[in-house]
Amino acid sequence: MRRTAPALTARDALVDQIEQALRDLGWLQGPVGAPRHVDSPFGIDEMPFEHWLVQVFLPRLQEARRDGQWPPQSQVSVAAVRNLDGQDECQPLLHLLAQLDHDINTGGAPARNRP
Repeated sequence: MRRTAPALTARDALVDQIEQALRDLGWLQGPVGAPRHVDSPFGIDEMPFEHWLVQVFLPRLQEARRDGQWPPQSQVSVAAVRNLDGQDECQPLLHLLAQLDHDINTGGAPARNRP
């Protein structure tokens, strides 16, 4: 049996937590479908950001986890803050997306404490 690197295990947990946060917000119900095709960054010209998270981002995350093909970098938390800031119920999701960005952008290195 092949063991998974700790960074990948933590990333897998983040994907599951992001899915649960989307369910907790009521934005995701039922199974996660195939990723919807969009032509604009974050689907900005095509759908509300919340729909993009459920219909594009989460399915792509699950594909990346399944295939082991993660993007070299991620900035989804920046877009999420721009679109969801001020919605207190979204804070847990924003935190998880920031953790995922950090994990991808640093190759799984632990976050440093900031003063």
